[in-house]
Amino acid sequence: MSENLPLEKVVDNGPAYKASFCRELQQYSEEIGDPFEISTLRREDIKDHRGVAEGDDVVQGQPKPSSQSMRGHQGPVAFLLLASGLDKYGSASDTPLKYSHLDIAGSAGDLPNPATGAPVLALANTLLKFTVDSA
Repeated sequence: MSENLPLEKVVDNGPAYKASFCRELQQYSEEIGDPFEISTLRREDIKDHRGVAEGDDVVQGQPKPSSQSMRGHQGPVAFLLLASGLDKYGSASDTPLKYSHLDIAGSAGDLPNPATGAPVLALANTLLKFTVDSA
């Protein structure tokens, strides 16, 4: 089952993983005390969201909410990759595109608990340092 803890997760596609984005985000987010967990997308996650009937390209959801599924937070990643066509631009593509999915549901709040801006500082810390370090 997916955790119901207020943790943010990052899931990279192949090209983003090769560029170390998830590891950079995890490192820089830990520096400021708002850590991202690294999660992995598997082939079966994609397979579970491919259409199975004629005229059915993509299946958006499963019978249970993602929070109640074994690999729940990977479902939205798989759906977005398929629906956007990014699955055709992975590591084996002639034009690989980096894509990192951020699962920020943990900071979205669940009444009576308020939403937080937890991922904002982690992203700013990562992207600003990543840009400076890469220059």
